[in-house]
Amino acid sequence: MKSNFNLFLTIIIFNVFTLISCSDSDEPNAIFPIEQSYWPFKTGNEWNLQGATSEDNMAYEIFHKVSFEGKEYYSFIDQNDEYSYPVAVNEDKGVFKMYYAPHNQQGVNIGGGSITYINLQKAVNEVWTDNMTLTFTSNHGSGTLAYTFTGKITEKKEAEIINGKTYKDVIKTVVEHKIFNSLTKITTIVEEETWLSKGVGPIRTITRGDDFEDVYSLVTYTLK
Repeated sequence: MKSNFNLFLTIIIFNVFTLISCSDSDEPNAIFPIEQSYWPFKTGNEWNLQGATSEDNMAYEIFHKVSFEGKEYYSFIDQNDEYSYPVAVNEDKGVFKMYYAPHNQQGVNIGGGSITYINLQKAVNEVWTDNMTLTFTSNHGSGTLAYTFTGKITEKKEAEIINGKTYKDVIKTVVEHKIFNSLTKITTIVEEETWLSKGVGPIRTITRGDDFEDVYSLVTYTLK
């Protein structure tokens, strides 16, 4: 298994999706959107992506739904995986919010909250910013994790070819994840680029940090 959005060192922890390796598709070479959303959310939907080698695989799989502030969020986290971070996503007219559930990870109790993850209502290159503050307690002290997500749409294309398949109506987005830990005074920054095809979902993800860049491209997907 390989993770997209790495766990931060010490207690700076953010969205880690359950990653699995599998294959399930009977799609033809031309992929035509079947839904209006750029990332269709339904329990059982799954997107399998591949990295630089055939062994370097990851997947987004929707396991269940959770409720937060009267809204339903779809969770990518397998509740049977003790290392998974409890993250779920809600879409409202092209605005994707990420919900971080209260939890205990590595002896640290972290509160919950939500923050914008992708905003497709904006024009190309129009920048948006959202903030979230989570409280935490640990054996080393208490404090806050201040999240600032800054993103934009970088490009809209009629089609994009990924692994020999043509995906229609593609929007490319990028978001900078900036998290400040008030206890350690450490700021961690990671940039994530996501390519979404209407009615399909993510067809490519690129995650960048100070010393790494992970690129994954869609191989197969299943929509319920």
